[in-house]
Amino acid sequence: MVYLLEPVNRTYDPEEPMPTPLGFTAPALFYKGANKLKREFKPVPANLVHRRMEIGGGQLMPDFFSTQDAYFFVSSRFRSVLEKYTPDQIEYIELEPAIPPHKKPADAYYFINVLGRSQLMNWEFTPKKKTLQVYFWDGPPETWVMNTPPPGHVAIWHETHRIEKNVKFCGQGTAVFVTDELGNALDAAFPGQCRLHRIREMQAAY
Repeated sequence: MVYLLEPVNRTYDPEEPMPTPLGFTAPALFYKGANKLKREFKPVPANLVHRRMEIGGGQLMPDFFSTQDAYFFVSSRFRSVLEKYTPDQIEYIELEPAIPPHKKPADAYYFINVLGRSQLMNWEFTPKKKTLQVYFWDGPPETWVMNTPPPGHVAIWHETHRIEKNVKFCGQGTAVFVTDELGNALDAAFPGQCRLHRIREMQAAY
């Protein structure tokens, strides 16, 4: 199984209202241009990450959250689980958060750059829309189809572009995919904090 991974305070569907179950407030943290880098499958440089983060709100501090778009943040607790499955597949940029003690913060918090890359999307069966000579996946993630990851595949990745006969099938540098093993481990360790969209798989010949 493959999942599209998101924090519960972010939604993939731009038409769906942003859920707010985490009870905290945080500022926007990035300079203009960071989104462009992500869509080009380039890591966001550390100098574009605002390290200072003033956190408010009455509930406990989450271990996995987003402040805007697809900028993901994890606690040291969340990182410890990721590192069991994703050696060298994530860059961690440590923050300098100001978090009230009543929120019971972790020892550290990080902005993450997902470094894993892959091309697993099955474009024959995935709903898609076309603009000129470019295709983009369409519909909710649960309608997409991916080929089953081969042995030794990365556990977390951005789905990159596929080009055939001058036609481009576009992946997306802001969407993060994980294997079932990693997704299930995160869900078990941090119940209620991960939004895991199940992606249908098809066995492919490698």
